[in-house]
Amino acid sequence: MSEYYSGAENMTYTPEEWAAMQQLEFDDRGRDWSRQFYLSYNIIVVAFFLAAVVAHFYTVQFKRTIRRVASEKTPLIPTSTGAPRPVSVLSKIYRKTTSVLIYQPPGRYAESYGTMLIIAGYLGLNILYTFIHGGASSTQIFANRTGLVSIVNMPILFLLGSKTGLLVEWTGWSHEGYIILHKHVGRVVCITAIAHVFAYCAVIPISTRVQVNNEAIVGLIATTCFGIILATSLAPLRNRLYELFLYFHVWFLVLPLPFLFFHWVRTKPYVITCAVIFAWDRFTRFKNVHHVVGVSKNLSGDTVKLCMNTRSTFSEIHWTTGQYVYISITSLARFQYHPFTIASPPGADTLDLIIRARKGFSRSLFNSEGEHQVDVHGPYGNRHSFDGCRKVVLIAGGAGVSYTYPEAIDIVRTHEAIGDIAPEIDFLWVVPDRSYAIWADLDNEKFGVNFKLWVTKEQGRPDVREYVKDSLRKYIEEYGGDKNLPVAAAVCGPSAIVRETRNACADLLWEEYNVDFHAESFGW
Repeated sequence: MSEYYSGAENMTYTPEEWAAMQQLEFDDRGRDWSRQFYLSYNIIVVAFFLAAVVAHFYTVQFKRTIRRVASEKTPLIPTSTGAPRPVSVLSKIYRKTTSVLIYQPPGRYAESYGTMLIIAGYLGLNILYTFIHGGASSTQIFANRTGLVSIVNMPILFLLGSKTGLLVEWTGWSHEGYIILHKHVGRVVCITAIAHVFAYCAVIPISTRVQVNNEAIVGLIATTCFGIILATSLAPLRNRLYELFLYFHVWFLVLPLPFLFFHWVRTKPYVITCAVIFAWDRFTRFKNVHHVVGVSKNLSGDTVKLCMNTRSTFSEIHWTTGQYVYISITSLARFQYHPFTIASPPGADTLDLIIRARKGFSRSLFNSEGEHQVDVHGPYGNRHSFDGCRKVVLIAGGAGVSYTYPEAIDIVRTHEAIGDIAPEIDFLWVVPDRSYAIWADLDNEKFGVNFKLWVTKEQGRPDVREYVKDSLRKYIEEYGGDKNLPVAAAVCGPSAIVRETRNACADLLWEEYNVDFHAESFGW
């Protein structure tokens, strides 16, 4: 393509001449594929999300069916008499497959194999669409292709960044799960947009493009915003300046939309889709906002308990165990909304949050003990059902008790309310110092839960993986070793504890035990 642009930096073109040059820059294969690009890529993405929705509802129904059958065939009181039921071939395949998918190898940035498989498939699809059908045959074709990849991924980015939990309800993914996908989609959008600009600059200098084409100006502005988002989202800067990252992340993602709208005719439908998703997310959030009075009380271990009066608003807040809310306290941090799991059981007089004070907003809240005006958005998320499970092991690390503590109490109370025998619950709470737990009521007799406090300062680091496996295996052995007996483990806490609990369940699933695993966590 160099023959078309030799000496371009010293030339000025009319719009008609520029259009004629652009017509020459594509060969037939590249031009035809670009036209097909949008439709085929969108079909694949929509098919993936539909498959995730179907798989979620099928899995939920499958688990309910299996648990119901197991409950009907298993006595309520443990017994060691009778031969264990054989595991069916279908159940063996399902459990071993699940074992591989949920296993998480060691490594700071390693995710579960299932998550990494989805990420690898997504990245592979975008690499394929970048280079297939002559994507690298010329710099101009490559520039065009990276621009297409960037724009078609933007609606996915906005959907995964939605705070209303739309995907959580439809797919069953956890908040942490779709944030992981959001990060990878965001990197693809930003990197391909930057590559799009640099590739065009390699063909035509910016100075020449700006002279003849206003589309280049608005495109350059939009790409600058993407570059700022990419730079501020890097882990070192994000961890040090989290509040600054939040501001940039929202506004510099919305700011490019009007510029992209006028950048190219084919970007318009995608920009409109992003704007609709963003507007719907904001409308839903503020429609569900509650202005309440909250009282923060400092606990031991740099922990804050924020108690909000659910009746101090026009409409009461109703929630289920495991749901989360976004809160904003304008007096401490304007225009910031932080997610926290609800730490009080459903029906309580106050909606409580357990917050570990680190930097920024949480530290400001710790330093401002007392009454606050709080904006509560939500609640969002689905409750993970343990119906039919005869044994549940709950693992909490530090402030992760905000999920496991109300979950344990709610499981017992729910079964008691319907006159059913509650599952046996083992509750392990790992804390650095015993003072971290002085605020919690860990009365085994009162709640019917086997509470166990593990203090790392006194007892060292616990082997969570072996604890979970031993606890579940021991219980199953009391039923004569019936591997079809539904049991479960759930965890909330630091990544190391989540990984150990996850891998304990993966081990048991590989051994063909009927184990359900759930993790509750937030992070970026």
